[in-house]
Amino acid sequence: MTCATTTGEAPRSRWAWSVLVALLALLLAGAIAGRSDWPSLVGDEATYRMQAESLAWDFDLVYSRRDYDRFVEHAGEVPEGLILQRGDRGGPITFGKPFFYAAYLALFVRLFPTNGPFLANVLLLALACVAAARTLERRIGPLAPLAVAVFVFASVAFLYAFWAHADLFLASCSALALALALDRERSGWPETARWLAVGLLLAIVGFSRPMYLTLFLPAVVAVPRRRQAAWVAAGGLVLILGAAAVHHALADSWTAYGASRRGFYSTTGFPDVDFDTSGWTENLATFGNHAWLGLGDARAERKVVASLWAWNSLYFLIGQHVGLLPYFLPFVLCLRGRPRGGVDWSLAIAVVASVAAFFYLRPFNFYGGGAAVGNRYFLPLYPALWFLPRKPPRRWQLAAVAALAGLFLWPSWSAPRGYPLWQDDHYRYAGVVARRVLPFETTQSHLKPSGREDVIHHGLWIKFLDRHVRQVRDKDEIRLEQGLEAQMLVGSPTPLRALEAEVCGRSPAVELHAGGVTLEELAAEGTCRRFRLTLGRARARHPMWWTWEPFWLYRLSLRAADPGGGRPVRIRLWPAQAS
Repeated sequence: MTCATTTGEAPRSRWAWSVLVALLALLLAGAIAGRSDWPSLVGDEATYRMQAESLAWDFDLVYSRRDYDRFVEHAGEVPEGLILQRGDRGGPITFGKPFFYAAYLALFVRLFPTNGPFLANVLLLALACVAAARTLERRIGPLAPLAVAVFVFASVAFLYAFWAHADLFLASCSALALALALDRERSGWPETARWLAVGLLLAIVGFSRPMYLTLFLPAVVAVPRRRQAAWVAAGGLVLILGAAAVHHALADSWTAYGASRRGFYSTTGFPDVDFDTSGWTENLATFGNHAWLGLGDARAERKVVASLWAWNSLYFLIGQHVGLLPYFLPFVLCLRGRPRGGVDWSLAIAVVASVAAFFYLRPFNFYGGGAAVGNRYFLPLYPALWFLPRKPPRRWQLAAVAALAGLFLWPSWSAPRGYPLWQDDHYRYAGVVARRVLPFETTQSHLKPSGREDVIHHGLWIKFLDRHVRQVRDKDEIRLEQGLEAQMLVGSPTPLRALEAEVCGRSPAVELHAGGVTLEELAAEGTCRRFRLTLGRARARHPMWWTWEPFWLYRLSLRAADPGGGRPVRIRLWPAQAS
């Protein structure tokens, strides 16, 4: 079905384009202004920035002291989390990330060392949005630019413009490739160049993370003749083989993840700064080798466990921090009507197959780690869903989706350039609505809603869900802030009927309140009181990131008060003996 814009539809088309262009212009203005209230670089930003600066100034991908000093001069801080790698046979130290994003950033960071990555992100995103809107106009009519605006700005996708991460770059590449492949009426492109470009763009995405290679399926299905499919394959193979050769020449590995590698921090020291490069092997022996390939340890083990896949499917859709429906809610527009024809089915199959690959290969981190906003691993797949609808959307439907998304995205809309991770003990982008109505993702290892790691306490695994509670390791006790409700997740390798809690304050009048459980006082001695907490059903049961054996997980809400003093109340928890 092809939708041509008639004379009567021209005003709607101009209005839709105006909205998309205006939003992209605002995003560009934000990129020029730069980020606000960010305390530091996050995640892989240090690696991508230094890699781009190495290309921009030194025209190489080799790490040296010169790269470190330049980074500190531009960023005003040390490159915490810098990921470096080195081949087993020695040779230069290079960067532990694919070089495509750094190559794109190089010119921007040379001209604008501080805001260059954000400008680069917005410009490529704008190009991808325009290309996608043009293709969609022929499929769903004149409101296609408005639909693209909703896809981008009623999701967390636009927030990645302010991150020096490759995810928005990869999403833009997949959107450009699919827009080229699925528009059968595109003019101005020589056919050979068009299909070569499709292959090259998809190869950038697939080489960066092989789980995205499924996106080649709709591109190949969309070609009208077999010869053009050969050009798609040729473009992809040339780029993949060339990139693999570059990585192998630098670090004796065909990928950016197979050589000896690790993240370096101020606590570990930096090569050629805090220790000589000849000490690389000793440093990895001390702090660990984080190569993804050939590890031979438990992290390489893969299993399919039904309970884990079931919970991951639930969290993938409606998770409090990573769910598609809160953070990529325009996804529902793609569900209007079933797919029709080979291209539509291939788009759906490509997305589902890629998500299944993430579930299998990274079941305990299918979303991109603690620095992600929503599911950043899904972001490069998201444009494939833009091209699924064949029915023209109505304005009220687009408005309804945007309004519903606003219930979850308001913290991000109100401060798009702000630091999205921590505010009031929680991820800033996950607002009050998400925290109250959506389930916490018990399967995902990197989530740190209180900024703290999980702990082992008297045989119980505990994850603190806010900052009102903490464990004092040397005293083997937990401390609760006075009068504040503390949320925690308690796990056990066996089912728990009840817990016992010993609560100590500065006076015998110390109190304990627990939500969702039955509380029974057992004894009192001095300024301590002992309680039995009878638990209900487990919130979840599935394997955890350290064991394939199932764990029973319980949500616990505690509040303690001590009229005799304003200091935190001390508490110890352990499984209750069967009675």
